[in-house]
Amino acid sequence: MIRLSALAEYCRRMGIGLRAGVDIVRLLDNETKSGNDQHRQVMLRVKERVQSGNSLAKSMLEEKKYFPPLLIQLVHASEMSGRLEALFIYMADYYTQLKRSRALFFSKISWPLFQLAMAVVIIGLVILLQAILSPSPDSYDATSLGFRGLGGFYLYCMYVFVIFGSIAIFVLGIWKNWFNCHRLLMPWVQRIPTLGTALVTLGLARLSMTLSMLLNAGVEAKRSTKQAFLATGNYYFIGGMDRALAEVEKGSSFGDAFAASKVLPNEFVESIRIGELSGTETESLDHLAAQYQERGQAALSAIATIAGIAIWLSILLLLAFLVIKMAMQYLNLLNSFLP
Repeated sequence: MIRLSALAEYCRRMGIGLRAGVDIVRLLDNETKSGNDQHRQVMLRVKERVQSGNSLAKSMLEEKKYFPPLLIQLVHASEMSGRLEALFIYMADYYTQLKRSRALFFSKISWPLFQLAMAVVIIGLVILLQAILSPSPDSYDATSLGFRGLGGFYLYCMYVFVIFGSIAIFVLGIWKNWFNCHRLLMPWVQRIPTLGTALVTLGLARLSMTLSMLLNAGVEAKRSTKQAFLATGNYYFIGGMDRALAEVEKGSSFGDAFAASKVLPNEFVESIRIGELSGTETESLDHLAAQYQERGQAALSAIATIAGIAIWLSILLLLAFLVIKMAMQYLNLLNSFLP
């Protein structure tokens, strides 16, 4: 998969070039000379497919392990609308902001994670030192966790490996959408405060932008609605797509169709209705896309802060548990000497 920084640069070069009127094949040829070896090889294959008569979206789909599904979906929609240059410039800004949000997220949780790791390592070192100095299985348990001797140290390491390894695999599985888990988890995650807000606002930004491009191109309502829902990449929204399409087939307005989907916020639906009444649907959608993009970035920043606090609290709870256990063990030791 292409790195976010390289992806943002690719989108920006394509957007600026297309806006300047440069032929897409020439732009793709220029991409074969940019970036690392993998990028150059991928772009060479994409250029050859475009030269053979395939669309850019279809050519990129053949390299779906390299390009994000969202970008491919939006390129497909923008090719139908004739606003490919606007899409690439928008996505360049989107991926730049996403990279900044991720950097901010990791910067906010890196110190709490370091503290957690140090706490785990220090406990392990205490167990190891005790095993070296007092190898007897009946020796005093300094950590009060029940791990004594080298056997206890190895057991502690195994527990740490299993716990953190399981968490890492679980997070990676969700991130990579193993077993199509997003379809099952997204409706539940959508209801989580702050996290759900970020997913909703970013999805609405994509929906607004895609629908605006397609309507400007004169694409018929049903196809525009379907592509707009798919562009969100959000299975919670996509779950309401069929209901919205059924309303569009009846000749209903976009506002009524989105309301019938039962997955879009009332605020968004009402904004669409006002835009339709005023005859400024595409302008309203462009404004909504920018507005929800800003809200999504703010929500992601809040998620990073909450994650950092949660990790810090887990460290406090771990230390409090150890202090209480050690205090109770010390009191029991004192009581054993009393007559």
